[in-house]
Amino acid sequence: MWPCKDGYLTFIIYGGPAGQKTNRALTEWMDLKGMAPEFMKRKDWDHFDVNVMTQAEVDQMESVIGEFFAGITKSEYMQGIVARGMLGYPIATAKDILGDDQLTSRNYWQALPVPGRRAPTLLPGEFAQFSEMRCAIRRAAPGLGEHNQEIYGDELGLTAQQLSELRAARVI
Repeated sequence: MWPCKDGYLTFIIYGGPAGQKTNRALTEWMDLKGMAPEFMKRKDWDHFDVNVMTQAEVDQMESVIGEFFAGITKSEYMQGIVARGMLGYPIATAKDILGDDQLTSRNYWQALPVPGRRAPTLLPGEFAQFSEMRCAIRRAAPGLGEHNQEIYGDELGLTAQQLSELRAARVI
């Protein structure tokens, strides 16, 4: 996890075929902003192996990559990695997810009545959309303790007195 201007990003320094492309693309991107050090520009990414790096080399690489990421936003990062075919992703906050263009365009958020609330509440909708059927969300998730009687009483056989004692002890 790397800090950036407006949050955090995921990025891993690694080798192999995927690492070759991503590390090379990151170095070129950093170089466009004048931030790629010579040791990264000279690195043989085709044979790069993190398992043989010294801690000093890791620290050096993480330091310059961290400086680069600290100067960009999550949106700039996402646009940059997509444009370059890199691996990584910005870490989304709840606010980011609620405002996500993809989810909004798919009408993912559903306004549903929630017991105890006056107005409908936006809740996550269908996990997928199929051509032949809809995975409709019928109601909000159960509230805290909403099904205690059915589970503890009916299924597990606890008495009303036992349930009352558990409530009083704030166990349930």
